[in-house]
Amino acid sequence: MNASPASQSLPYHVFAHSDFGLDTLQTKVFIHLLEQVTSYERLQPIRAGLADVLGNPPTPQHYTLLEEALQDLAGKRLTKPGPGRSSMGFYPIFEYLTFHHEQGGYLEALFSEHARPELQELTSTFSLQEIASLVTLRHSHTQRLFWFLRAYAGERKVELSVEELKEVMLGVRKYRQRDAEYERYYDFKTRVVDQAIKAIRDRGLLDIRYREYRHKRVVVKLVLTVHSYRTASPPQARAAQLILFP
Repeated sequence: MNASPASQSLPYHVFAHSDFGLDTLQTKVFIHLLEQVTSYERLQPIRAGLADVLGNPPTPQHYTLLEEALQDLAGKRLTKPGPGRSSMGFYPIFEYLTFHHEQGGYLEALFSEHARPELQELTSTFSLQEIASLVTLRHSHTQRLFWFLRAYAGERKVELSVEELKEVMLGVRKYRQRDAEYERYYDFKTRVVDQAIKAIRDRGLLDIRYREYRHKRVVVKLVLTVHSYRTASPPQARAAQLILFP
C-alpha cells in the first residue's frame, strides 16, 4: 500500500479550482476555438464562422441562446494561487469573445496571455474529446477530485482518511469552516463523493472505485483504486459530435 498523500502537500492544478461547468453549446465553441490555435508562443485572434462552429446557421431564437452562452463563456476564469498559496488570483481565459451578425454570423476571440501556459498544457495532455468531457464537469467537488486523483493514477491505489478526502474535495478554505452540511460521513459520501465519481466515470475520464475501512463501526478512511481510460488514440482526435439546440 502506498503512503497516504497526507504526508505530502496536496497536488495543485489550476483547473481544479477554476470555474468551468460549460453547457453543450459553450463546450462546442470552446473546443472549436482551441482547435484553431496554431501557436501558444504568441496567441492571435481567432475568427470562425457560425456554420463552422455549429454546423448549421442558427435561427433568430438560437441567436439569443448563443449570445447568452457566449456572455457566460467570456466570463470564465482560471484560479491560481498567490505567493506561498496563501492567497488566490483570478485570471480571465479570454481577452475578449465577440459575436457578429454580419456575413452570416461569426465569432471572434482572443485567449488571454494569463491562460496560455494552462491551455497549452491542456491541449498537449488531452485529446479534444477528453477536454470536452473535462470542461463539462459541473461541480467544483468533481473537478477537484479528478485533478487530485489524476496525479496518482499511475500508482493505482490511494489511501485517504475521511478528513483528508474532505479537504481534497471541499477545498481547504471551505473545509476549515466546517461546513455543517457535510459533517456527517453519510451526507459527504452520498452527496459529494459518489456523485463526483459517477460524473468522472460517466465521461470516460477515470475509472474510480473505493473501499471503506471502519474503526468501531465508524468509517475512518477510504482506499481508492484509480485506472485510466486513456487509449492510444491520436492526441488531437476531434471531439465527439455535440448535439446543439435539441
